[in-house]
Amino acid sequence: MQQYFPYAAAVVTAVLVVLAGGRWFRRTAWRLGLIDGPKLRGVHAEPVAKSGGMAVVTALVASLLVQMMVARALDLPESYLTDTNHLYLLLPAFAIAGLGLMDDLRPLGAAAKLAVQAAAGVVAWFLDFKIDFVNLAGFAHFSFDWMSLPLTVIFIVAVINAYNMIDGVDGLCSGAAFIALFGIGMYSTTGGELRLELALPLGVAALTFLRFNLGKPKTFLGDSGSMFLGFMVATLALRAVVEPLETTSGTQAFELQVVPLFLLLSLPVVDITMVFFRRLIQGSSPLRADRGHIHHILMLLFNGNSQRTTGTLLFMAALGAAGAVWMDINLWLAGVAIALPLGLYLAVYAIGGYLNPRNLRNAGAATDCAEQLARQAAESGAHAALTDATLIEWMQLGDVTAIALFSDEGERVWSVGVPDLQRGSLNIPLYASGRVERGHLVLQGRGRPGALAFAAHLALPLYPAFMELLAIQTADKTLIETRV
Repeated sequence: MQQYFPYAAAVVTAVLVVLAGGRWFRRTAWRLGLIDGPKLRGVHAEPVAKSGGMAVVTALVASLLVQMMVARALDLPESYLTDTNHLYLLLPAFAIAGLGLMDDLRPLGAAAKLAVQAAAGVVAWFLDFKIDFVNLAGFAHFSFDWMSLPLTVIFIVAVINAYNMIDGVDGLCSGAAFIALFGIGMYSTTGGELRLELALPLGVAALTFLRFNLGKPKTFLGDSGSMFLGFMVATLALRAVVEPLETTSGTQAFELQVVPLFLLLSLPVVDITMVFFRRLIQGSSPLRADRGHIHHILMLLFNGNSQRTTGTLLFMAALGAAGAVWMDINLWLAGVAIALPLGLYLAVYAIGGYLNPRNLRNAGAATDCAEQLARQAAESGAHAALTDATLIEWMQLGDVTAIALFSDEGERVWSVGVPDLQRGSLNIPLYASGRVERGHLVLQGRGRPGALAFAAHLALPLYPAFMELLAIQTADKTLIETRV
């Protein structure tokens, strides 16, 4: 029974550090300028402290120290943190957290961030957190030899950025990290390498952080927190989903199980893969941020309800993690374990119109039209841009039959085509600073309203022009009331 005491002490420490230090971390973030202000792509329209990264990193360090002290006090030092590679792993992890902290203070270029992330991936590879021998559900076996290093670095960098990308709605990133880390612990109890010293307290810290990140959030993870969690999840997963492999040379080797690895990280992996290829099809840079992630789609489908969005996606992620453990018990269930969460993810993209061949074929041209109109709006004003014939072309490419802008009082400010009130429409709320709803945009097409989520994404460059029209309408109304 005593062998579990260090784990229990680590969990309690992680919870206490995050809960007790929540206010202090927020105050420190405000002093340092770690503030997430309102932005076009953001879900929130008021400044929030980005102190979650500091809380999670501090909780992990404190829990490790307590864990070692308890193990030594109980005379169990040889059972805990005996693999120095796991301790050395914290060095590149802290570098990633520091990189995120700098990016939270002052946005860094993509090249600089990728360079540091790649360097951290190289260090992890030398610490044996790597992809070398691979088992594909028992049907195929591969050895990557000299490709092991670049493949490992690409994987780690992709997962880091995947977790950073899903940190766009309350509780999603930390919740997904907890599910992955809990799944890593569960999987490693039946196969792979049982190393709970890092995964357990870090997962609990991420779960506890939800106390400050759900409802009306008091703090965000920030890039420091999301990238730190992404790096730790990626590397720990690489050591959890392995099995001993007999080699002809007699040396010790481990074979990576691809399917459980995918299932443990299904949500961020699916999202970054879809975003990468969709941006290429759209003619945009894969590194360019936008609002085309899976949580953005669900936010539109759920009328802006972030809690439903987070809950739905975490449920899908939990199915994936459960499938990883499930298939480890019975390999023949691998197909079901993959199909269930993957099918749900693809269903969200299909409902939102992101898998429609016509939409994907026209995505590049529609993006060009929207950016052209956005430039025209910046140079000549919103009215000039939104009355240009290019907007009609954009609507045809996006399969939009009517588009209208309404004020917060329900007055129609501008429209192209007349929305049929008897049919369903996609409503997109438009916010100004201070969480003040200025109005909403209505899109209507020939199909279901949800299928217009992709068109709403393509219209993102035009949102400043819509906000300008709303501001003009508000100013004119104020002037009339003043004169009266």
